[in-house]
Amino acid sequence: MDHRFVPYSALCLVASVLRGSALNLASSFQTDRIGWTGNASAVRLLEVDEYVAEKSPAGCELHPDQSIRTLLRVIVPNNHGSTAMQAVLMSSSSVATLCTSNVWQCEGHKLLEQQGHGSATEELDSDLMLETYSKFWNLERPVLLDKKTKWMSLAIDEDRPLLEATPPRAMRRLGVRSIQPAYLIMYKHICLWPMSHFVTQHVQADPKTHAQRELAEIEEQVELHRYLVSAGRPVLVVNYADLIKHPHFTRKRLEAFLPCAGAFDMDFVPQLGVDVFPGNAIKITTGVQTYGNEANLKQCCNFQLGKPRKGEYGKCLKDDTRPNQQVNFRGGLEQFLDSDEQSRLELATRYLDELSYT
Repeated sequence: MDHRFVPYSALCLVASVLRGSALNLASSFQTDRIGWTGNASAVRLLEVDEYVAEKSPAGCELHPDQSIRTLLRVIVPNNHGSTAMQAVLMSSSSVATLCTSNVWQCEGHKLLEQQGHGSATEELDSDLMLETYSKFWNLERPVLLDKKTKWMSLAIDEDRPLLEATPPRAMRRLGVRSIQPAYLIMYKHICLWPMSHFVTQHVQADPKTHAQRELAEIEEQVELHRYLVSAGRPVLVVNYADLIKHPHFTRKRLEAFLPCAGAFDMDFVPQLGVDVFPGNAIKITTGVQTYGNEANLKQCCNFQLGKPRKGEYGKCLKDDTRPNQQVNFRGGLEQFLDSDEQSRLELATRYLDELSYT
């Protein structure tokens, strides 16, 4: 199989061209990565093909080589549930975080900025990054967590240098000779925006701009996933709705992807002074599972839960209800996107939906 990387932007161009002629297509055809078909109503995405649907290798082994550390990069946009995912991951005593650095949200780019080593908008110097992070990671643990919530597309440029980087001295003293990147991508359906107070403020101020930002972010995640698969990297895709509403399903997927981490606690609450610290500004009072039990995604967000065991994806419902009483519009954010942007959003969401159930 040809595993050359085809940029997602090129596929969107194909989608744009096809969209106007879909009604006249008598037969379907397939690109080398994503399938398309025309029907009586619209262009729609076919099932993710063999290239992207083949099962990703695990991020680590059940009994890992002591000379290897897994660098787990969690790729989640701001205000899309990254803190909840981080809480679940830190429930394992085999996962090291950067929280002891006492920086905001335990995020590596904040640590680098704090120490004068660039900003989130710049590609990282891999050796400098690893040397800086190693001062705060518990290097005895097999999985080293790095949460990335801004400029996600830079993760593509940073991937190979991280793979080729020399472990810093602190790691070498423990016998670590190799760092293996693995990736966890979590996305959030566009209609779930009322679940975040900060996002609600953005939507109130400028719904169109926020809708376009949501589109750009999910397309970045698709682009990153396609690159990682083409490069043979371990990568797991999770959607936020499943994290909070189907915690047992999500836990099994996480444990299968990271067997060296052991069991995860889906209702873990980080303890101040032990797991998190004041400068992290992480204020979690309930675990993911408890929070999910109390959340009504249909009522708050017009979202219909999927059924993972049946392979039925969750989806944003297209109705005329007001998703949040603080905004002055009815219906979903999609209405603020033009027809081409709506098609791209549907494509990108369906792409990740397919992968979140594999």
